Amino acid sequence: MSRPSPSLIRSALAQSSIQTFRPKSHIQIRTLLNAASRSGINTNSIDYRILDGVNGFLEKGNFDRLQEWQVGLWNRLQGEVNNNPALIETKQKWDKYGLDMTDLISTTARDKNLTLAYNYAALLLNNSFFLEGLTTDNAQEVPTEFRDLQEKVEAYADGIVGGGWLWIVRSGDSSSDLDVIPTFASGTLLVSSRSQRGRESTLPLFAEPPTSGSTEPSSSSTESDSSSSTTNDVSQASAPLNKRSGRSHSHRIQYPSPLAVLNLYEHAYLGQKYGVWGKQQYAKDWWKNLDWKKVQKRNSDIAA
Repeated sequence: MSRPSPSLIRSALAQSSIQTFRPKSHIQIRTLLNAASRSGINTNSIDYRILDGVNGFLEKGNFDRLQEWQVGLWNRLQGEVNNNPALIETKQKWDKYGLDMTDLISTTARDKNLTLAYNYAALLLNNSFFLEGLTTDNAQEVPTEFRDLQEKVEAYADGIVGGGWLWIVRSGDSSSDLDVIPTFASGTLLVSSRSQRGRESTLPLFAEPPTSGSTEPSSSSTESDSSSSTTNDVSQASAPLNKRSGRSHSHRIQYPSPLAVLNLYEHAYLGQKYGVWGKQQYAKDWWKNLDWKKVQKRNSDIAA
């Protein structure tokens, strides 16, 4: 099966309102994302009901901007992977197996010349984790062990200047060892020691493209046949370790382990409801609309 070309993906997005983000209905949002999905872009990572707005939290317009941001980050990451010679191995893996975000972030975090790719990748991972944690269901009861953290979340949100992220984390072996930690700009807690923490590594990120978008022609069948044994050896050695190859490596649990995150970039919350100075209320409403069943499961799944 031939992979979708970048022009096809861009066309699907250009014909929709995902670029201008002035959709008039939830149906229109679904139509544009379905168009993107037909072009090969993953659109299955979040609860689609949130795209119409979360009652008591963010309006639909905010989610429109968050989608625009996510798609823009993917486009820029694809461009960086295709144009930076240092990322040729990442590009080859992405096109053959699908993107291994853990591998990409671990690789780019160690090289200052790959900072741009790291920034795009970490922001994509963080924003997807933020969206994955929301629910439109009726407000869920906050588990007892988390209740003392609410005031800390609100205080941090109100005091942080500039864009960043506010994490609810597991900080120790006990399920009651919980804390709130901020990171700034593209800082992430989701990848450490070449392993992904807090979310299922097999779950594609929101709007994740299937390939790097490369337009390079594939190798001829003659070339493939003549080097098949070598290619097989290389692919086994360089295949991503977390979600595409099916192989996994056990790691000693490292803390803090993220359970949920709040996006503190202005484009996430600005609007009629919160204005410029409403971050504390924004954090308070996020707390009410978290999928606490998911958060609690993440906490319980951490083996001591």
